[in-house]
Amino acid sequence: MLEEVRGDELFHIDRSTLKDSVQAMLRELLLKGTFSPGDILSANALAKQLRLSNSPVREAMLALVERGLLEVERGRGFRLVELSEHDIQEVYEMRRLVEVEAVRKAAQMHLDDGQKDALWGLARRTDELGNVSSDEQLFQYLEADQRFHMYIASLSGNSRLEAAVDKFRDQSRVNGYYLHLSRCALRGTADEHLRIADAIVSRDVQRAVELMIDHLEYARNVAGRTEVPPSWYSGTKPVVDELS
Repeated sequence: MLEEVRGDELFHIDRSTLKDSVQAMLRELLLKGTFSPGDILSANALAKQLRLSNSPVREAMLALVERGLLEVERGRGFRLVELSEHDIQEVYEMRRLVEVEAVRKAAQMHLDDGQKDALWGLARRTDELGNVSSDEQLFQYLEADQRFHMYIASLSGNSRLEAAVDKFRDQSRVNGYYLHLSRCALRGTADEHLRIADAIVSRDVQRAVELMIDHLEYARNVAGRTEVPPSWYSGTKPVVDELS
């Protein structure tokens, strides 16, 4: 019998964009470490719990396969990816390739006042959230961190580069990676955002590149020496080990 998900654990589903809403909901659960690596998720069972047809749920899960967060398990459903230490290091190699190029392009641009204000605002937001005291606040920080890096990628003017940054950043966070970070480590990454923003606004390309390399190397080292923590998500796991 399926375990039911509590009402407050389900996200609001915008029925005008069902696939995107389901994808956003599942992405958050995956990045929060709700499931364990290797868990099997059922599209059919989840659709029943959400009172939706199978099609948008399956489309959402296939989109997450494309992003490298799920894998198709033939005859069973969708399996949560299990990343080895080697996999994690490969992801960070790809992040370095795309994010360093993104910050290089951003620092070469003549940003207008609106773009500068937006970049500073995102950097300051991560700085404000750097002193977290709970797991939920930590996730809020990580999402603010994502918005900061994605805005830099958007400044590159290259939509494919932006998509690659988005994809590899999610892969580095799947299964709750980063949720183990010490508050001291988190404070350090927030401070680095302010320095990166300053280098971009100042059009100091070399400094922006060097800061981003250091930023990513720090994240790589943290991820490479840490085991995946037990899930901090306290709710009932939805639709695990059911046939799709």
